[in-house]
Amino acid sequence: MTFTRVSLFCAAAVLLAGCGGGVSTPDEVRGTWSDACPTGMLSVDTDTLHILYPGKEDFTLTASAFDGRTWKATFENNGKTITDSYVLENGSLWLDTVTVDGATATGNRIKMSKCE
Repeated sequence: MTFTRVSLFCAAAVLLAGCGGGVSTPDEVRGTWSDACPTGMLSVDTDTLHILYPGKEDFTLTASAFDGRTWKATFENNGKTITDSYVLENGSLWLDTVTVDGATATGNRIKMSKCE
């Protein structure tokens, strides 16, 4: 009897683990962002980061974390794990750091506004 209950519990856990659990970006960062709207530089949807300028590329996110100020979007590109850290503050979003396989770099922090 105990073995049956444990087996059912484990089976339920496996089924629940397979449901959902996908990456989801926060509502606050979803949309099209740019420093020169209406031309978009970056677009974010539920589970994909779209680079719109200077070249168009789409990246399916493998992780997404938001603490209310910093959004970390992780994806794979050419076999490397990349985490872009964006800051959302006063209606502006900017790329703060990029981490590629553990090495972090910063660049120009161009503030973007959400395009309507």
